[in-house]
Amino acid sequence: MADVKKPLVYVVDDDTRLAETLCGILAKEDYETQALHSGLGAVAAARERRPDAMLLDLMLPDIDGIEVIKRVQAIAPGLPIVMLSGQGSIKAALEATRLGAYDFLEKPPDANRIRLTVANALARGRLERHVERLQGELADRYQMVGASPALQRVKDLIARAAPTSASVLITGESGAGKELVARALHAQSPRASEACVALNCAAIPKELIESELFGHEKGAFTGAVAQRKGRLEEAESGTLFLDEIGDMPLNAQAKLLRFLEESEIQRVGGSDTLKLDVRVIAATNKNLPENVGRGTFRDDLFHRLNVVAIHVPSLRERKEDVESLALAFLERYCRRHNRALQLASGCVDVLRAYDWQGNVRELRNAIERIVVLATSNPVEPRELSALLDSTTTIGAQANGTLRSAYDRAEREAVEHALAASGGVMNQAARLLGVERTTLYRLIKKHDLRPTVEAIV
Repeated sequence: MADVKKPLVYVVDDDTRLAETLCGILAKEDYETQALHSGLGAVAAARERRPDAMLLDLMLPDIDGIEVIKRVQAIAPGLPIVMLSGQGSIKAALEATRLGAYDFLEKPPDANRIRLTVANALARGRLERHVERLQGELADRYQMVGASPALQRVKDLIARAAPTSASVLITGESGAGKELVARALHAQSPRASEACVALNCAAIPKELIESELFGHEKGAFTGAVAQRKGRLEEAESGTLFLDEIGDMPLNAQAKLLRFLEESEIQRVGGSDTLKLDVRVIAATNKNLPENVGRGTFRDDLFHRLNVVAIHVPSLRERKEDVESLALAFLERYCRRHNRALQLASGCVDVLRAYDWQGNVRELRNAIERIVVLATSNPVEPRELSALLDSTTTIGAQANGTLRSAYDRAEREAVEHALAASGGVMNQAARLLGVERTTLYRLIKKHDLRPTVEAIV
């Protein structure tokens, strides 16, 4: 079992005896400690090896603690620093806190107070690092990757609609990236600092969707043991994203329309009217005009939601984005699963040849499976094909199987190599990066029937 890394704490004080005493106290808490006796020494040590926390004296022989904070924060932003001072200066404490110090303790510090303060400072540091990682993952997850004309049209619409409060209806196939569009609309809007709350209308039982959306009062129905806010209230001043809006029952549609018209709601079982400021963005993979014609979706609600319409193209409509998406997913999942894989030449052709009925979601999941299961590095086209075949039920698709798509790409590559080499087998094999015997097998497999001169 690997050793657990001990938190590293620097103790910076020109009083050698006090510094060693504090190190001893913290060492008993199973921290790694290092005593330093000058401000410049502390800055140099932080540059050499970032600690997890620092105890820092205000008065040092070269530069004071305030200057140390400034320099250390430039090297290690967010480092929890606990200031120590025998002077008890309120002004210095305020300045240290303004610069990012976690706490300020007077000398001589109580041992128990030191233990508690350092433990809390380390916990805060861990929490902040965790939040930073989550924010990075969130930004990565909702990044819109691709430069195709079809996607650029979507980005242009987002840029024009985002600064407004207009309702937006996002349409497109399942897995095409409708939620990414909704998140981008929110992130680029004046509401970006507020909540973006999502509700999947297809995932909520029809009898509970009104409660989920508008909230309920205590006793409104069996099981309503306390008052509960709905998603609209949770999204106050922000954005509500209603995914699969086509599955919303008619009674909830009527109440949603009232909110869109009046910006008012009543909780289920309640009589008080609540005024809310929420932008609504809806998405669906259904044909809502057809639903309107069948009477399963309100015509007035459709037009109220459809103030701005954004259609997200399928991945089949923007095949030029497959490579950049695949590489972005490869980087993401290599980082997540601690691998360092690359795709060999030819893999992108295999990916582009596939029909991707599940759109970007299917591509994303396929790349994660490849990262987890691949044995070659760089991943060869044949292994890529085998992994895709083994992890998806690709047997029959609208435009053929993945195997047939791979075979088409393979045949085209062999034909191109033979043409480029003038039919000289050794040169053609080198162009393909395969052995001559493998090339013979591929020629036979695809029934290319080269001339006698071509196989000499």
